[in-house]
Amino acid sequence: MSVEVEATFGTNLVWREKGEQWHEDCVGTKKKQGTSVMCWGIISWNWKGPFHVWSAETKEEKEQARKEIAEWNAKSGEEEEGLNREWRTSEKFRLLKEGELKAARELRAAALDRGGEKIKTTQSWRGKKYKIKKQKRKDAKGVDSWRYVISFCCPLLWPTCRERLALNPGFLLMEDNAPSHNSDFTNLERRKEGVQKNTWPANSPDFNPIEHIW
Repeated sequence: MSVEVEATFGTNLVWREKGEQWHEDCVGTKKKQGTSVMCWGIISWNWKGPFHVWSAETKEEKEQARKEIAEWNAKSGEEEEGLNREWRTSEKFRLLKEGELKAARELRAAALDRGGEKIKTTQSWRGKKYKIKKQKRKDAKGVDSWRYVISFCCPLLWPTCRERLALNPGFLLMEDNAPSHNSDFTNLERRKEGVQKNTWPANSPDFNPIEHIW
């Protein structure tokens, strides 16, 4: 979230009598060019977690991130292959393959009975379940997924989530759909940490209990 210091958001409207526009109780304070501070916090029932204030990223940090991203991209291909290799040895993969092959045989048999027409069958088991996208950084303002994961999630958020999970096996992380929260990179790294996340219905705030608190 963003906190603006020494400024007001929007226009404050009040009921007043005609001729009272300059009365001291009807004149609102106006300040311009307030300082914006990016911050992050975590709360749960009867518990308040750490509070983090984002500082501007320095040139040195950006250069370090560029090098780390290049290294991560170089290793991502091996990681992707390893994840898919593990998936192909799983019970879910075996059931998926057997189910699709069985359905294909039944469809081919039915097609032969109708004169041998050509049919296409689903063979998703031949594809890749995991596809890791290469990381790219843009010069846009704000916090991107790389900085969110490396500078915040790894040292602060996910360790806190594991602490809560130890106390409550049903713990679920709830975030909004900010790009840095829900990117492929963030979701991949979060799954590695064993942190489960609750789905945020983007266009249905009534389904999300945190909205009633905010």
